[in-house]
Amino acid sequence: MGPSGDAGARRDIQTLFTFVANSMVFTDPPHHTRLRALTTKAFNARAIEALRPRIVALAEELLDAKRVAGGMDAVWDFAFPFPIIVILTLLGIPTEDRARIKRWCDGFLVPFGRAPDSLSQAEWHDASESAMSLRNYVGGLAESARKNPSAGLISDLVHVADGSDRLSTDELFATIILLIIGGHENMTALLGSSVLAFARHPDQWKRLGEEPSLMEEAVEELLRYVCPNHFIRRRALEDLTMGGKTIKKGDMLFLILAAAKRDPAHFPNPERLDIARPHARNVALGQGFHFCLGGALAKMEIEIALGTLRKRLPVLKLGAETQEYNDNHNVRSLKGLKLVW
Repeated sequence: MGPSGDAGARRDIQTLFTFVANSMVFTDPPHHTRLRALTTKAFNARAIEALRPRIVALAEELLDAKRVAGGMDAVWDFAFPFPIIVILTLLGIPTEDRARIKRWCDGFLVPFGRAPDSLSQAEWHDASESAMSLRNYVGGLAESARKNPSAGLISDLVHVADGSDRLSTDELFATIILLIIGGHENMTALLGSSVLAFARHPDQWKRLGEEPSLMEEAVEELLRYVCPNHFIRRRALEDLTMGGKTIKKGDMLFLILAAAKRDPAHFPNPERLDIARPHARNVALGQGFHFCLGGALAKMEIEIALGTLRKRLPVLKLGAETQEYNDNHNVRSLKGLKLVW
């Protein structure tokens, strides 16, 4: 169910559907295969690894800024600016625009994290306005890159080609928005909740400092335990029977990642944070052709962020016992997280 207001609102909400129709998250082969092949020509391991020195320096800069403050909001002082600066830098977007990009992305995401019929007319209007703002902003950047090629992934995506095949205007918009949202909304949720998890499990934070070689396993465990994305939508490509239920080809499914990651058949004592836990079939970053395009970047970022924070704060002390989360049933993100020292 969509907005029921004026024709302008119904027209503007079409931008949301344009994103869905042209995003790798919502498409299957052969469309998905083509989009991914073109995108990975630009967004590849070399481009990601080239960012490592900047990511390390950024983590240090953000924490240095709060060194003598006696505390910080781990979300707004660290978990938000850290990943959004990284992804905007990679894309070639001015990092000083991050506040308005965050505002637009928050509005844009509301229909994807709530039941559509639970949204008010005002929320639909905000979602459509945010979508149009993002469309216009990204379109301007792409047009500028088309006329004057420059450093940054947006310029690379504008000009990437496979023979005569290029990303269309709609595909370019959907791909850039996917990278912006995946590159900061999910990472902010993951990093903020990871800090909270370690604050509530000081034995694991202590162990990470004593055994830094466990960082890779710790990141896998956090992706399972924190679960920043609670569900994904998928369409069945063939008939199948699962758990005694028949699923028909074409059926739309909600796959509850949060439940899969707490499945005791795969993860003994699933409510326990264990940074040395062996991980079998962790679905946090997807599977198969839907494996997260930015998975390698996400893991690099969380490893650097937590490693830097662990060196600065051997003990994590919360400024409040209870925490509030944003009103989104999919992306589980904290409204804030006070740390004191």
